[in-house]
This record gives sequence, structure tokens and C-alpha cells, in this order.
Amino acid sequence: MQEFRVKIGKMTCVNCSNAIERACKKIDGVEDASVSYINSSGIFLIQKDEKRKEILEKIKKLGFEILEDEQSLEEYKIKKHIELRKNLLLSIVLSVVVMYFEMFNQSFFSQNMQMLLSFFGIFYCGRDFFSHAFLGFKNKNLDMNTLIALGTLSAFIYSCLEYFKVFNGGYLYFSGAMMIISFVLLGKYLENKIKLKAENYQKTLEKIDTKKARILLENDEVEEISSAFVKDGDIILVKEGESIVVDGVILSGSAEVDMSFLNGEFFPILKKENDEVQAGGIVLNGMLKIKASKKAMDSTLEQIKNLVFYAGNIKTPLETLTDKISKYFVASIIALALFVFVFWFFKENLNTAFLRACAVLLISCPCALGLATPIALTIASSNAARNFILLKNPAALEKLSQIKLAYFDKTGTLTKEELDIIKHNLSQEDFEKLCEIETLSSHPIAKSLSKNIKSKLKGEVNIISGEGITYKENDDMYLIGSRYFLDSKGVDTKQCDQFFNQFKNLGSIKAYFAKNSYCLGGVLLDSSLKENAKELIVGLKKQGIKSIILSGDNQESVEKIAKELNVDGFYAQLKPEEKLQIIKNSKESLFVGDGLNDAAGLSLASVSMSFSKANELAKKTGDFILINENLENILYSFSLSRKIRKIIKLNLFWAFIYNTLCIPIAAGFIPFLTLSPHFAALAMCFSSITVVLNSLRLRKI
Repeated sequence: MQEFRVKIGKMTCVNCSNAIERACKKIDGVEDASVSYINSSGIFLIQKDEKRKEILEKIKKLGFEILEDEQSLEEYKIKKHIELRKNLLLSIVLSVVVMYFEMFNQSFFSQNMQMLLSFFGIFYCGRDFFSHAFLGFKNKNLDMNTLIALGTLSAFIYSCLEYFKVFNGGYLYFSGAMMIISFVLLGKYLENKIKLKAENYQKTLEKIDTKKARILLENDEVEEISSAFVKDGDIILVKEGESIVVDGVILSGSAEVDMSFLNGEFFPILKKENDEVQAGGIVLNGMLKIKASKKAMDSTLEQIKNLVFYAGNIKTPLETLTDKISKYFVASIIALALFVFVFWFFKENLNTAFLRACAVLLISCPCALGLATPIALTIASSNAARNFILLKNPAALEKLSQIKLAYFDKTGTLTKEELDIIKHNLSQEDFEKLCEIETLSSHPIAKSLSKNIKSKLKGEVNIISGEGITYKENDDMYLIGSRYFLDSKGVDTKQCDQFFNQFKNLGSIKAYFAKNSYCLGGVLLDSSLKENAKELIVGLKKQGIKSIILSGDNQESVEKIAKELNVDGFYAQLKPEEKLQIIKNSKESLFVGDGLNDAAGLSLASVSMSFSKANELAKKTGDFILINENLENILYSFSLSRKIRKIIKLNLFWAFIYNTLCIPIAAGFIPFLTLSPHFAALAMCFSSITVVLNSLRLRKI
């Protein structure tokens, strides 16, 4: 089984991506398909390489375009946006002109201009709707484009028949047909514009990370290759600051390795000869010679990526129901229009039957229904962007209002990544000396002590991985590290221990400092809460939302933060798959995380949030990207979500009521009430305008 990824152009709505999914899943040898309208891409699980060509041909037959890479996708989106804007402006101008002729000029010249201008406007400005509808019909795939095309075409054809005196109804509906195209193009343009703005924010946050591996050859030469080509048995060299690109066993060397990608632990783990290491770990100091135990593409890192893929393919019941409704909605409307036509043909005449069927198609044209959700989401997306929130999946904003359970990672999410200095019993001179020496190390403790310090030390330093630092200057020997490290060097730490015991409830991380076998004192450190973390939890409680911490950190550390925040529960020492299982068992949940080990959970949760400084995979997976570290933006997102849900409900109610009341009238089934195609088109337009104006209220939040 293998993955096949492809970039897809010309998708105009979610129905397009659903249509591609359904069609490709029917291909023999395609196990699964996941197509994203938001990302203009598709991922297919196939059995053989030969299926790639078949998938591409099927996508093209449906009327969509295959794009070569990210660059061509970007160029395509910009090109289509400019084209969409031109079509919209031209369509509006033509609609106004045609409407003017229809309302204020009844001459033969006016009728000619209406027909010519509307013909050009409908089949040029709305050409994409007709091409998609034709190819969809050809491949037995009816979508919103089908109704738009049929409604517009029926109004135009009737008007042409009226023009050539086949009917004697007295009205031309060229302007109604043009207005359908204009309003649908308006919705598409607004949606596309906000989507492009969101992607511009995303480009400033994401960078492509191309990793290389240095392979030790048999002749002891070193060759640099792409990490994707590392195979089982290769010997790789990893220096300080570099990432380990493959799972393997250390042949020689020792180093502290940041494994937070896997276990969420803030502190590095000492790795030495014969220890196993996983791809994704970062060597903080030292150098390792590692023998690969598997291919790079089979590493733990890639397995986590697979978790993200499979989690992303799990659809909620609501999404599944929506897909089913959209699949049969268009066919039902067409069937209803045919029934109305036959009914009135036998009851009265061809002219009445055509008018009634045409009116049903026009009033049922899903302009208002189609605009109800996307236009509200796009305006809300713009609002969120102005408040430093990037919506990668705007539909998640609607789901957020239904959330009653929020999961949080600890380190980097609720707490700061840097440690805070709690207390120390060193003299000012000794403390400054300690901070200067710590500038020579890349350990998290050293970074917290040495930030904003410029060192001019010229002595000899020796960093002992997992234990501490020795520094020799002139005839003085300085030691920094744990109590066990100083004890091993014969330093008495009892007095310093008494100092730490006085503040044991304030912090759990201790750094001892000695000079010439005499303990000068120590520094007590601990991780601290991010600003507004407490306000976030209190705000969620007021809304009836439970907060639970999911962390790979040790029990003591997680419990301390959980009590400080007064959350509803916590889990400690979790592996990525354990986090995933907890989230999977929750029906409606929000997950906020920032690490690679959080990526699968971010993908599976009903709604997910990450930060702009987060791991690359976490950013790509999250529905919301918080551009700054202000946790109050999470509360703001809930507020925006509730507002948008109310507006979408009102939009859908308005559109539904319009269809419910007007379809029977358009069909002529309500005694003493009739709705001609002319008024059906106006009613549809008025419905769309109402939805747009209602959605614009989101700009004021």
C-alpha cells in the first residue's frame, strides 16, 4: 500500500472535492481517498503505481486540473482569482445594463440587446459553471453547478423562445439569468479572496525544511545525501544542533538529545553507546555515530505522520450526513422540476408547463443556500486574521461553538518553554559568574540562566552530558550541575540542600554552583505559566467547557501545573498514540498543542489549535494557528464561533424558508398564488442579498 498525493485545480466548492473522492474510491485498487477543497490537494491510498495514471485521468474527466507542484498551485490560484474578479465585474455591469433595458425600454432594440448581452454574460462569465455541470453530468456526478447551469439555462432558453414568439407570455427573463451568475460569482469571489489572504499569513509562518544526512562510507569518507534515501545499515554522523534523521543505535559518542517530539518532555535525555535513538531527536551537545536500524521513511517520525494522515481521514457523522444530502439534493430538485413540467403540460399547456418548471429551477437555485455558510466563514476568517488568528480550516470555526471539552498540551502551550529563576542564595558576583559560564552550554537550564548575558570567558570548559559543567580559569575550578554531580567531585552540598528545602513547593529544578570544591550556593528554577493561562481556564469554565491536560511530562510536573490552573483533570507521561486514543474516544473536543508528538491528536480532534512558533507538522495539522502567544485568543475564537453559528443558522433558516414557501408557489400548487420565472429570479436574488448583508455583521465583532 502506498500514498499518492496530487495538487488539484478548478475545484469551486466542497462538493467538488466530495465528487472527486466518490469517483476515485470506485476505482479498483484505490483503498481510500481524501480530497481537500481548502488545500487544493488529494491523497490516495493505492495498491499499485499503475493506479496513479487512472486517478489522474478520472480527475481530468470530471473537469478538474492537475497541478505539478506548490509553485504551480500558487500561480494557478492567483491567476484564477484575477480571472474570477474580472468575470464578476463584467457580470455585474452586464446585469445592470440588461436590467435597465428590461425595466425601462421595451423596444425591439432593447430585446436584441438583452439577448446578446445576456448570452455573452451567461456563457462567458459563467463558463466554469457550465463546463463543470456538463462534465459532472457526463460522469454521473450532479452538484451545485448543475442547478446553477440548469436554472440559468432554463431562464435564458425560455426568454429566447419568448423572443422568437414561440410563447406569448409577454416577459423576458434575460436579466434574471444574468443575476444568478452575478450572485454566485460574488460568493465565490468573497470566499476566494479571504482564502488567499489566510494563505498569505500562512506563508510567513511556514518554511520548507529540507533535511540532509551525512553518511560515513567504507573508505571513511563522508557523503551528504537526502535523508529520504538513508537505508537500514547506513552509518550516519550527527553533530551538535543537528536532527537525527533515522531510527538507529549509537555506535560511538554520547550526547544530550531533545526527544520532545516523541514524549513531550522539556528536558533532554542522555544518550550513549548502544542506546537506541529515534528520528526527529535533536542533538544538543556532543557528536553521535549512529547505525540505521530501518529506512528513514519507516522511522518513528514517519509513523507519526501516518497517524496524522489516517486521523485526518476520519469524518464526523455531520460531515458524512452533509455529503449524502449534497449528493441527492440536486437530483431531487431536477426530478421535482420535471414533475411540475409534466403536471402542467397535461393540465394546461406547454407554455404554462415551461414557466412553472423554469420558476422551480430558479427559486431552487442554491445561491442563498450556497452562500449561507461560506460567506459567513470567509468574513469571519478575515476578522480572525486581523486578530492574529489564522484559520487554516474555516469550517472548524463553526464546530468550535459545540465544543464542551478542551484538551491542552502542557509545555509550550500552557507553560513557557523557558525556565524561570525562582530563588538563589549566591552573591551577586557569584551569580554573574555562574550565568557567564552557562553561556558556554546549550542546555535548557543554561539558556534560562544566560539569556541577555555576554560572556568574555577564556578558560577551559568541559560539558559532561547529563551531569554538568566544569570550567577552569587560572587556578580556579568551577563546577555547575546536579547534587549528584557535585557529590561525585567531593563537594559538600548539605547547606545548599537546606536552602532548597525551604522553597521546595516553588520549584523542582536545582542547579548547584561550586568553586574549588566549595559549594557557593545554588539556583532554584521552574517552568511558569504563560500569560493569561489562568484567565483562559476560568473563561472556559464559565462557558461550561471542561479543561484537561494531556502531557508527556513527568507526573510531578504536570500535577503541579494542573493544581495551579485548577483544571478538571490531567494525564501525564503519555505517548503520542495514547494521546491520540484519548482524543479519539471523545466525540466533540478541542485540542491545543504545539509539538510533533501532538500532530496526530491535532488532526483527529473535532477542532485543533496550534501556535505560529510550533513544530512544522503541528502547524500544518491545526485548524487554527495562533500567530501570537496570547491565550485569550482561544476565548476570542469561541466568541467568534458562537456568533458565526447564530448567523449561519439564520442564513440557512432564511434560505430554507424561502425555498419552502416559494417552491410550492413557483410550482403553482398554492391556490390563487403564482410565481413567474421573473419573480422567481428576483426572489432568489433578494434571498442572496439578505444572506450577504446578514453575514457582513461579522465584520463588527
